[in-house]
Amino acid sequence: MKMRCLIVDDEPLARQLMAGHVQQVAGLELVGTCATALEAFAHLHREPVDLLFLDIRMPGIDGLSFLRSLKAPPKVIFTTAYAEHAVEAFELEAADYLLKPITFERFLRAVQKVLPRKEEAAAPPPPAAPAADALFLKVNKRLLRVAYDDLLYLEGLGDYIKVYTPKEVHVSYLTLARAESLLPPALFVRVHKSYILNLQHLRFVEGSLARVGDADIPIGSTYREALLQRIQPGG
Repeated sequence: MKMRCLIVDDEPLARQLMAGHVQQVAGLELVGTCATALEAFAHLHREPVDLLFLDIRMPGIDGLSFLRSLKAPPKVIFTTAYAEHAVEAFELEAADYLLKPITFERFLRAVQKVLPRKEEAAAPPPPAAPAADALFLKVNKRLLRVAYDDLLYLEGLGDYIKVYTPKEVHVSYLTLARAESLLPPALFVRVHKSYILNLQHLRFVEGSLARVGDADIPIGSTYREALLQRIQPGG
């Protein structure tokens, strides 16, 4: 029997992304999506669910307060862009705490904690297609889709990154290390502690600089050999 799931998130793109993840797992059934806690409360009053995918920062009642208000809450997996609420979330016995942007692989690991054991085996392996052509970034209050082909390079700024495209520069609350784990290694390479570049847009390497588009990116000494091996295999 499938677990009945409800997605609660005020961002339409986030709801769409999570719905796509849910629909790929055989043991889950999506019964609805809600933009606010009040909508979710009304839905739960009409029909109970087994699992909530619950955002935290929403207009009106936040996700943590909403969960506390439920007398008999279902299992909950929080989905948020903010890491600082994790302790409080787990004190409320959340099954997991997912930071946006949420990859299917990370989603599946969370779901496996709540699925009945027999359903875990039925969950399909992570497909290559859904995340094969773009990176989703938290920009302001939106999840922004940036195609890999348009991504020139990324610059790390502590807990943030700057993402450079031919027309725009986006700033997102995401570490460079986390971004590196989300990008396909066949296309992207780290060349400095603060820079990742797209090999498709690499024009040339000269000394300790890599020209990407019209920008010169520094190459760290510990990354130089790996970069050269990538661009001149067997050389």
